[in-house]
Amino acid sequence: MILIQDLVLAFVINSTATILGGGFKETGLYLVGMFEAFSINYIAGLIIPVEKIGRAVAGGIGLRDGSFAHKLVRIFIINAIFVTIISFTIALINCGPVPNIVSIWIKTYPVLHVVGFVTSVLIENPCADLARTLVKG
Repeated sequence: MILIQDLVLAFVINSTATILGGGFKETGLYLVGMFEAFSINYIAGLIIPVEKIGRAVAGGIGLRDGSFAHKLVRIFIINAIFVTIISFTIALINCGPVPNIVSIWIKTYPVLHVVGFVTSVLIENPCADLARTLVKG
């Protein structure tokens, strides 16, 4: 399920960043950006226990596991971790370690976070269903 979500999130974040950066210019650049977003997201997911962190935060504020509020908080935290890592890393790749990298990055971050959050909320159940179907064979 995570791999499917990573692919969708990479597509959405890369597409949004492309639009925010002035629009589609070249297929190769777009595909490289999508590969970067997917790779960063996937590797970060292997290293950081984002699901555990999201559940801990949601549970820590007293939300019942399985409730819609718990789901929203859990996904918000997971998305914050992933979008921060993806967007900042891609800003570094595209701009280099320039002195104003944080101000460059922060201009797109709020939009990318909202788009990523909404996407993650919408795709979680369909991705889980698809993963179960693929596993069943």
